[in-house]
Amino acid sequence: MKVRALRALSFVTVAAFAAACNDSTAPDRQPADLGEVLTEMTVPSIAATLVPGLPATPSTSAPTPSSCSYDAATQSFTCPTVTATGVSFTRSFTLLTLAGTPQSQFDAATTDAVRTNSTMAGTFTTSGSTFTVAGQEELTLSGLLSGVHTLAGTSLLNVTGTEAASGAPYTLSITTHVNDLVLPATRADKWPKSGSIVVDLTHTVSSTTSTSHLSATFNGTSKVAVSLTSGGVSVNCTVDLASQHPTCGG
Repeated sequence: MKVRALRALSFVTVAAFAAACNDSTAPDRQPADLGEVLTEMTVPSIAATLVPGLPATPSTSAPTPSSCSYDAATQSFTCPTVTATGVSFTRSFTLLTLAGTPQSQFDAATTDAVRTNSTMAGTFTTSGSTFTVAGQEELTLSGLLSGVHTLAGTSLLNVTGTEAASGAPYTLSITTHVNDLVLPATRADKWPKSGSIVVDLTHTVSSTTSTSHLSATFNGTSKVAVSLTSGGVSVNCTVDLASQHPTCGG
């Protein structure tokens, strides 16, 4: 993937995460509500910007808490499996106290964190091309008791298919790290207070492999520090998310 393409991806990624954080923030966080917490943990699919037609991942829509059942063996809640255009998604979540002890029911007075786990696997066809996908994601939202909500976690997605232009087989691996992203306390705050998002991509077509790395660091303002590396070329810039068309600003 060329630097220009990675730069475009950086704008989409950073803007999408910022918008998701702002849109899912409840005006009043106390007391916490489990449904609102799960909604707050939804983040956009980075893979969808690279693989057109990819079904929405579990992270883009929150499960309804009442549809999930508690499993004493795993000390977590298992939600119904969802299947879309050949791809199946599994989802579960674990409730944790401030000390990290799993809970069998949500309690706004003692539940400090929620950890979600999801997987996706299957085969889908779009624009005449067939793709096989396999991925997993784990996210934890902590600070429910203090009101300082912090999101952290990792996702991995592997895609195999055929290059549309050449017909050559290819693989795409996308790893995303959300590093202690402090979410806005109110809609007026709008931007994440601190933390970062890191995305690593490995793309192989036939026997040629390319790698790309993106890092976006938030500081509570609309201006986000972005670092891009692709094909041995590195670019550092500032993306102003308040702009209608965000671009590198130096």
